[in-house]
Amino acid sequence: EDITPRLLEELLAEPENLTAIWRGAKRFEQTWRPVPLPPIAAPAFKTDGHYLITGGYGGIGLTIAADLMRTHNANVVLISRDGLPPRETWDRYLHSHSPANHTALRIRSVMALEDIGTGRVLPLAADVCNSSQMRAAVTKAEAAFGPLTGVIHGAGQINDGPILAKTETQIAEVFAPKISGLRVLDDLFPDGTLDLMVLFSSSSTATRPAGQIDYVAANEYLNAWAKHRKGGKTRVVAVDWGVWSDTGM
Repeated sequence: EDITPRLLEELLAEPENLTAIWRGAKRFEQTWRPVPLPPIAAPAFKTDGHYLITGGYGGIGLTIAADLMRTHNANVVLISRDGLPPRETWDRYLHSHSPANHTALRIRSVMALEDIGTGRVLPLAADVCNSSQMRAAVTKAEAAFGPLTGVIHGAGQINDGPILAKTETQIAEVFAPKISGLRVLDDLFPDGTLDLMVLFSSSSTATRPAGQIDYVAANEYLNAWAKHRKGGKTRVVAVDWGVWSDTGM
């Protein structure tokens, strides 16, 4: 069948930000509509569970950590590349650095989580893209709190800009935490190792804003991976977050 007329029709049409497919002689466009969530037989998060959060110092990661501790008495491990100085130096560090200092903000965030009074929190240094560092972090986490119940993959980076202005290095930096990081997590936690894995994707995969071609692609990888893992022993969910009020990117 000659598809040349269809291709010409697509190429010459008014530009639109949508996804379309041809099935035989029919053309379909993807749209969105609200769908009620099915009833859940049991809560997704377990009481007294142990959860590891990558990108744990982002606004959303910290918010989720606090909610898990308050609501489910969870023990939470926060993963970041830089880590924090030794705990016994925290007071001295806070007194000798500006409140706006990057590390000081993180120390105060951990202290605020500890003040919740339920569950415990463990900050660890590891690059989610580095398999050996992540394996060592998981070993420390499980030595502290026992086997992991779930992983929340919240690490991410965004770099808005026109596609022609992006370098391969800049694109790789956006891909790394979501794509390479998920590959590491997939290797560390085969199906059935965890009860739950939550991938923090983005509504940008639906709205496709200008300047985010690499960010959209990275998040679509999370969505596709979650679909691929559907029906496995580990429940895998990708959440396409929109813009949060007062926190997050």
